Amino acid sequence: MSVRILGGSAKGRALKVPGSARPSGARIRKSLFDLLASRAPSGTFLDLHGGSGAVGLEAASRGYEVTLVEKDAGAARTLEENSRALGLPVRLLRGDALSLLPRLGEFDVVFSDPPYVQDIPRLAGRLLASSVVVPGGLLVCQHPDRLHLPDVPGYEREERVYGSNTLTLYVRDNIGPA
Repeated sequence: MSVRILGGSAKGRALKVPGSARPSGARIRKSLFDLLASRAPSGTFLDLHGGSGAVGLEAASRGYEVTLVEKDAGAARTLEENSRALGLPVRLLRGDALSLLPRLGEFDVVFSDPPYVQDIPRLAGRLLASSVVVPGGLLVCQHPDRLHLPDVPGYEREERVYGSNTLTLYVRDNIGPA
């Protein structure tokens, strides 16, 4: 499988893909970063399920300050190799996204594409109840199109469908608790 960075300083460069990863396709990544260009073109970016780095390293290539979380040790090693080979500085944390959540800090953009469908609603709920998204920040959940995530007080929700994938965007209110 060939995955390339679509834009920024590492545009066109290839990523190694670990066997455990299922990278977001080029179409959905392009759409995601087109959306971010007008909503959150810079700042801090958290990729909760680093995998191959297709999303997180794309963000780093485009100038975001990136933190990647990866549970799988082999995938984490590949992420380190990819970031070094591309010359993209990232912070890599090994472990389970939900377990690490209390110590991650706050981010302008949080991207979540967990490897298992059944985790998505629970994970999204936990993320939205936490303070991981700064006021005015954005949580982006990638998931299958047959799944619909709920409205949540304190956030404006929007869905964008791309074939069999959906990006659900939650924009946190600028004031008040999440």
